[in-house]
Amino acid sequence: MFNAVLANGEKPPVLSAIMKHECTELGRVATLEGMDVVGGAGISRGPMNYLASAYVNTPVSITVEGANALTRSLIIFGQGLTRSHPHLLHLIQAIQKGDDMDGFNEHLSLIIRHAATNLGRCVTRGLAVQLTPKSGDLPGYYEAQLGRLTANFALCADVGLTLGGGLKTAEFLSGRYADALSNLYMGYACLWYYDKHKHVQGLEAVLDMAMTQHCYRIQEALLGLAANFPIPLLGPLMRAVTFPRGREYHVPRDKQRAEVARLLTTPTEVRALLTQNVFVSKSETDRVNQISRAVALACQADGYLAACRRAKRKPTAEEQRVIDEAEALRELIIQVDAFETLGGSNHRAKWMDATWTVGPLDKAAASAH
Repeated sequence: MFNAVLANGEKPPVLSAIMKHECTELGRVATLEGMDVVGGAGISRGPMNYLASAYVNTPVSITVEGANALTRSLIIFGQGLTRSHPHLLHLIQAIQKGDDMDGFNEHLSLIIRHAATNLGRCVTRGLAVQLTPKSGDLPGYYEAQLGRLTANFALCADVGLTLGGGLKTAEFLSGRYADALSNLYMGYACLWYYDKHKHVQGLEAVLDMAMTQHCYRIQEALLGLAANFPIPLLGPLMRAVTFPRGREYHVPRDKQRAEVARLLTTPTEVRALLTQNVFVSKSETDRVNQISRAVALACQADGYLAACRRAKRKPTAEEQRVIDEAEALRELIIQVDAFETLGGSNHRAKWMDATWTVGPLDKAAASAH
């Protein structure tokens, strides 16, 4: 969705900050979890290691163009509040003029009215989503949930104005505002992506899990704001209005995660869609190429083995050929890079000799210690 925004000639600074933060953070998580999966193959450097470079370069993406800690705590909400609020910038401009009392009063009243409107939306949308069924129209259900959470966020942002300029230095609070705003954008991006590819079989399960996660994160960010808001009574008031029934969103269930994992690790339309822009070398000695080929081959072999167990029979010649091919490819993939000697044949050369020695301390040095 962000690429579509850029293609229209837009230059959204806040969305750019959100995308930089979210993409690099998700990249960090994917790389670390990938290292857990490949195990020792991830730390043995060599041509077979396809994760080491990403692992080493992850800190670069996290820190350049504004470190993620800075982006989250200061930039996303700090810039977004001024630029996206319909009246705040005009109020600031009236203050900068120094003698524009009429303009100041006008825009201050508009801000108060805007907060009252957001309060009404919180209540009405909070009631409306309770009547929106999830079955039948999954995108419509989550669009209603995001509409409700957007109203909650807008009200909390209006309440945050009571902190004045101190909001930018309250980095814990600003970071939670940024978490809510980022996940709202990512949630709408998921709905946009699903709408463009809703013909793909199985994508609805991916949407369900992603939206479950985003709604939960928005909720936790807003509840964290309410629990830590420094002005007395405003925090409990925010919680009472935004989530009067307490926590309503939860992390994805194991069943959801298992279904999405199945869709991603077997030859499905979802896997084909999500990997269509992934570069895979044509060389059969390339590790990513081998894994890509092994997905379909291993699933086919597993199907043959399961059929043989159910029928209590031996594989046919063709089935055995596929099973053997899959096993040979699996054995190849789990190998790690190995080298005969470190530094070639000159492993114990002169450059390996120590240039320092450790001898016994003399009495003077020992007494000093």
